[in-house]
Amino acid sequence: METNSDFKLQKISSWLLLSVLGLIWGSSFLAIKIALISFEPIHVSSLRIMVGSLTLLLFSTFLKKRSFIRPKTSSYWMSCVGVGLLSNALPFTLLAIAQEHLSSVFVGLCMATIPLIILLLTYLLTTDEKVKVQKVFGISLGVCGTTLLIVSKDGMIQNSFFTPQNYFVWLCILAPFCYASGTIIIRKSKPLDFLAFSTHSLLIASLMCIPFALIFGKFPAIFNYQSVVAILYLGVFPTGIATVILVSLIKYQGAIFVSLVNFKVPVWSTIFGLFLLKEVLPNNFILSLTFILTGVLISQFKQ
Repeated sequence: METNSDFKLQKISSWLLLSVLGLIWGSSFLAIKIALISFEPIHVSSLRIMVGSLTLLLFSTFLKKRSFIRPKTSSYWMSCVGVGLLSNALPFTLLAIAQEHLSSVFVGLCMATIPLIILLLTYLLTTDEKVKVQKVFGISLGVCGTTLLIVSKDGMIQNSFFTPQNYFVWLCILAPFCYASGTIIIRKSKPLDFLAFSTHSLLIASLMCIPFALIFGKFPAIFNYQSVVAILYLGVFPTGIATVILVSLIKYQGAIFVSLVNFKVPVWSTIFGLFLLKEVLPNNFILSLTFILTGVLISQFKQ
């Protein structure tokens, strides 16, 4: 029987793991920036996914996950393809392209809109969620915060938002929609073993990326060792180990608890961007962050 002290210890460890998850995901924008010194965006995303899939494959082998090699249904593999494309291959590439031209602070804050987009897509694409005034108000606040962020000139290379050069900003808006769509697929498929499902999805994403990595862009003749380390870090930690932590937290605390990580990611991306990359905060940053995170809090809050 679980004692009160055991429950408190489990809760404390869960909060620590959630904080580690926020730190790892928040640091990924710094790592992408460093990786782009030597590698082109398509190579950053492709190598990251390949290293991440190998990391999860090792975890699955070490934990002797029998479900990893058991026969799967065609719907299972279709879900893996959808998640591999929308949660990994596509958004990783979009963010790497965007970070060639935008600050990591700006891109990291855009990721805070993911739970709001998930909520919106859930209402549009599923039938098991009821529209509540509280959640509509939360989404509205998040949209206001995102709009304020988009019109921040410092986040848009000092040009008007509607100039062709600033389509990179739209990539930062499209990437959260990709992540959210991947989450909806996971929700609908309801995999019994999330670790095996994630491993299969990353392996499929790796297969998707290989031809594009070979066809588009050129590998550098001389590798910057910092960029190589950044690629390995992106694959092992934000893509691989973060998934293992995510699986553990979902299993023991639930998806609502894990959604709180969205408060931590933009904070860490801002800290790393300001103090390590010496980036400048976008105009309206504090107001945008307040609107977005308040919207997330209101929309996720339960009586």
